Amino acid sequence: MIITTERLQYLWAVAQSGSFSAAGRMLGVSGAAVQQAIQAFEFDLEASLFERHAGKKPQLTRLGQQIYLQALDLLPKLQGIEKYAQAVSQGQEPQLRIALHGMVMFPRFNQLLVELKQQFPSLDLVLLDAENTVLSSDQTRLANQRGVEQADISIALGRLRNDHGGNSMIIDRIQWKIVVAPSHPLSRIRGQLSEADLLQHTQLFPLPGLNSPAELIEGLRLSSHLVHYSRFYQLRELLLAGMGFAFFPAQLLQPLADEGLLCELDLDFDDNGMNWAIELSWVNGLGAAGQWLVEQLTEAE
Repeated sequence: MIITTERLQYLWAVAQSGSFSAAGRMLGVSGAAVQQAIQAFEFDLEASLFERHAGKKPQLTRLGQQIYLQALDLLPKLQGIEKYAQAVSQGQEPQLRIALHGMVMFPRFNQLLVELKQQFPSLDLVLLDAENTVLSSDQTRLANQRGVEQADISIALGRLRNDHGGNSMIIDRIQWKIVVAPSHPLSRIRGQLSEADLLQHTQLFPLPGLNSPAELIEGLRLSSHLVHYSRFYQLRELLLAGMGFAFFPAQLLQPLADEGLLCELDLDFDDNGMNWAIELSWVNGLGAAGQWLVEQLTEAE
């Protein structure tokens, strides 16, 4: 084969550095080896890639420029394939599919995902919505539910079941707060609010999902006037717009409260005991990246 990865690397290095000797230093070989490789490349092509003049830097010919531009596109892809193959050979899975619930996008979990990608740069990381996802080991629900995604790891609201064929552990708890926008009438009532006060206003209420069945979320109902939402971003935007009140994770509230966008209601029935478990679930046989993430998530528990 005339055009090889090595030859493209040599051509790129000479064009970048401006000399055969400098290219050799970049590649960890001698300048003579680079020059011989380019000459062999030109011999096989039966055309010159560089114009050489005594005392001047080698300049790409028109053909050399065309190949150089192609190399700029091809070399990163070829290097990526090489790193990918090396990672797989060392036990790293090529892809990791992680299901996340919008309610649990806590800063510490987000930071671990950043660190995961830093630790395993060649990993193809796929993030999924936990309310439309089951573990790939959950064969019963995969057979009975259409259109669901499959995940290797899930960080979601604690469920009433654990028959997913994998492993699970409670790694944190959502501390619920009932919040509204500052423009909402409830925010202007002085003193503590009772359940009767809330009953008169619209509540933003979650629709049942794969990870939060109706019997679990029913305990969050505090009004007969409901607006249902299916995704966390819908809840956030409707709250900010002042449509109603809702349960909201304390761990995600602080930045919004600091900016004056949402405010916590003072309740006469809240003893700071309103919380919900956060469950980590994972399949057996994870690769190095998945095992690393599970270890980081469970170490603090």
